[in-house]
Amino acid sequence: MNIRFPFLFLAFLLIAGCSDDGDGEVVVPSAPPKRADKPDPNERAVVQEEPRFVSDDRSIEEIMEDFAGSIDTFPMVDQGETVMKKNGRLYRRGLEDEPFTGTVVESFPDGSLSLSTTFYQGKPHGFQKRSFTNGEMAAEIFFDKGMLSGTRSKWWENGQIREEEYWSNGKFMGRRLWDEAGRLIREEIVPQG
Repeated sequence: MNIRFPFLFLAFLLIAGCSDDGDGEVVVPSAPPKRADKPDPNERAVVQEEPRFVSDDRSIEEIMEDFAGSIDTFPMVDQGETVMKKNGRLYRRGLEDEPFTGTVVESFPDGSLSLSTTFYQGKPHGFQKRSFTNGEMAAEIFFDKGMLSGTRSKWWENGQIREEEYWSNGKFMGRRLWDEAGRLIREEIVPQG
């Protein structure tokens, strides 16, 4: 059997480059999260992975229960019809004696939806969703009476996850960043203590 030295050297480098942390367990990076609004019909059943982040904040269902009824029963107004007062609360123009509860939207010049934010008593509360001009989701944020809550997600225009920020009790807990191909490029976790 005639095996060349460069081939053996490459095989050695490959094996030597594999790390082992001593416990015999291989760590495989998890795939970036997929957007729930567009499931892949060709995708096979996925094993449920452990949550990346656990927040002490209220769930989105609990947050939305603060509204007396479905958010669809409250007014939906264009952002130009609102005014933010010095007290940090949003009001509807002409009805400035009561903080706004409902949905504020912003549109692209072609009329398609650019931004949708729900407000409760003048503060962002519930969903804030931003879209790209092509209709793809650009960002999704949850608020609980004006404070960021849980996971704040951003996507690239091609649909790949771009960033996740983690919030709990109004405090920044960390974030993960991905490139446009979906590869995790940075992870920052704030130490708890």
